[in-house]
Formats: sequence, structure tokens, C-alpha cells
Amino acid sequence: MEHGGQAASGKTARVVAVREMRKEKAVLVLEGAAFRPSGGGQPGDSGTLRGENFLARVVDCHRENGFLVAPVCIEAGIPREGMSVETEIDMERRYLLSRMHTGEHLLSRVLEDSREGLHIYKVAIGEEESTVYVHYDGIVDWEMLFAAEERANGLVASGLAVEISELTREEARSLPRLKANWDRLEDDRIRVVSIPDVDVIACSGTHVEHTDQVGRLFVTGYGGSAPEWEFTFTVHGESRLAECGKVLRRLSRRIGCPVGEIEKVYDRVQEERGALAKVLDKVKPYLNFPWEEESLQGVPFCHVVVPALPRDLATAPVKRLVTERPDSLVLALLPSGSDAPFPFILARGSACSVDCRELIRDESVRAKGGGSADWVMGVTCCATPAVWRRALAMRVTSRYN
Repeated sequence: MEHGGQAASGKTARVVAVREMRKEKAVLVLEGAAFRPSGGGQPGDSGTLRGENFLARVVDCHRENGFLVAPVCIEAGIPREGMSVETEIDMERRYLLSRMHTGEHLLSRVLEDSREGLHIYKVAIGEEESTVYVHYDGIVDWEMLFAAEERANGLVASGLAVEISELTREEARSLPRLKANWDRLEDDRIRVVSIPDVDVIACSGTHVEHTDQVGRLFVTGYGGSAPEWEFTFTVHGESRLAECGKVLRRLSRRIGCPVGEIEKVYDRVQEERGALAKVLDKVKPYLNFPWEEESLQGVPFCHVVVPALPRDLATAPVKRLVTERPDSLVLALLPSGSDAPFPFILARGSACSVDCRELIRDESVRAKGGGSADWVMGVTCCATPAVWRRALAMRVTSRYN
């Protein structure tokens, strides 16, 4: 049994060594600890260590040269070599990871059985979401994942037994359909996890006793391209479904169409957006701004405020001006009409020595962005060119003095 209860305690371990002691953190090497080390794509156990005038939280652990190595957060006392500590495992977290890991086995097996040549080669089990890495020369899409999710949830509901056994290498190799990465299996005895008539795999992770303990499987996303794909899922499917339902109903109301029509509406909007983008590309070369110009110690400062204009449309006029006026510093502010941060572009000509990156560091302009000394883009809350001019004047004056 690999779960059941809030915590398991009582086993005594010994601190063999203390590594990387820094303030309230350290890495402890333990002998005799009951924590399960990381492995099989699953993180190690967490919990607590209690000793004489000592208390620490274990955040993860792994096996190293026969010992358990555990990063800890120290809450009281100082760890010492040779110290005896009582271990307490966070069984609630282990049980959650067991549900995730068993759910991964079901989803992975269903996917591998559904597509010839599809192979799951790595997993990363988490508490909120887990990631599965897939090698497949074909296309992974939502329809494939939805079908796998439905099939896997049917296996969850069936309450199938999850059997764990330790076999010799010869016994394990004789099992039909055993999935194992033999290059990574160094022990003489192999830990095998079986769900009869569904899956059999060499795995060092923890698992639930019956599939109906997994919870609702819910694929949350996918990405990649052939042949390397990945998808994420959770066992918190009920809450995720409720969340998605609320979002879809709100969106349906705002768009003014049934939920089933939202994708079609989105596709039409994307088509219209693409057509508009083509028109705007043709318009860009002819777009001019009503620039205002001031001179600061011989540096022309050209600025304009154009409310609600997309930044893509502002780039062409800015580039044109710094090309025509290589000695100038150019600022385009594009306020949205609300208190939210809005886009800006700051650029200099080839003969201007003002570093655009230095100017946006001035707190008065309330800007965040990135780029080079010649060209910076980002967002700001300051729509007043005079504030920018004062920040610029301070840098130009200090440069000349």
C-alpha cells in the first residue's frame, strides 16, 4: 500500500553528512530514511525531520551511492553529522503523485495503442499538472487527445487493480508487452507495475491500488511538432471542467453565440484579422505622424502621442524619421485611454549618442521594455512628453557637463 493518511512517521534515520549549509537551507545525506527517492519521472517524497532541538522540512530527495540526499528548509536548530532524526512523510502529497502517475500510465498506454509508431519516452509527474513527452512522426491534435482522455477515464471508472511486483531481470523480460527502458535499469530486481489487460511497465514510481482512485483525467494542453510532442494533464479534472464551463459561458454571452459556435466565430475573426493585416501592410509606407520637435543641447527630440494606434503601425514612421534625421531622438506614445500601461517606441538616429536603454530606466517615465541602445520598445504609464523631455534633458546635460 503506497498511500493512506496525512503523514507516516516513526522511522529513525541518521544524518551522515551536511552539505551546502546556507542560512535556513541545507542538503542532508541520510541513512535509514523511509522517504521514497525521485525516479521514474516522479519527484521524491517530502515531509519533516525531527531531532534534538532540530526541525526541518524535506522538499525533495534522491538516491546517491546507497544514501538518501535531501534538500531541506531548516525551521529550528542546526543539523549535525551523526544526528538521529525521526522522519515523517507527507503521505497526502505522495498519494496525489500516485494518482498522477497511475493516470499517466493509463493515458500513455491508450495513446500508444491508438497510433502505430507513437512512443512515450519521458514523463514529469507534478502535483497540479504532469507532462508527457511523445515521439511520433504523425500529428498530435486535440481530437486524438480528447479520444485518449475519454478512453482513459473509462479505465479509471472501471476500478481496475494496480498490481506491483518485484521480479528478477529474467522474469521481467519474459512478461508479454512489458515496457521497460533496459538501458536505465541497473538493479538485479525490476519493479513492475501492472494493470491487468491494460498495461505492464517497469516503473519505480508510486501508484494507487485501483484506477478509480485516480480521479478525473483532464488534458490541459499540448505542443511541439513532429516527431517531438508533449502534452500536459491533471487528475483535478472535475474542477478544471467547472472552470472551463464558466469561462465558456461568459465568453458565449459576450460573443453572442452558442458555445458550439465559438470556434467558428474565432476562425472568422482570424481570417478578417489576416485580411486587415494585409491592408495595413500596404498602408504603412504612407503613414505620417504630426511630430513635435524640441532641441536639448543640440539633440533634436521628436515626439508624438497617437492614442490607441497598434504599435506595428507606429514602427514604420519612427524608422523613417530616425533615418531622415540621424541626429534625433524619437519617441512615439500610444496611450489606450485607460490607466493600464500602453505601448511606446523610443529610437535614436545613427548620429545621436543618447542610449535609449538608459532613458527608460528613469523612474519618472514609468516604463518597462527592452531592446538596444538604438531602439527600445515596451510599455509605460506616462503619456506626457514633457516628463520624457525632462528625463532626457538630465542625461544630455550630464553628458555635456
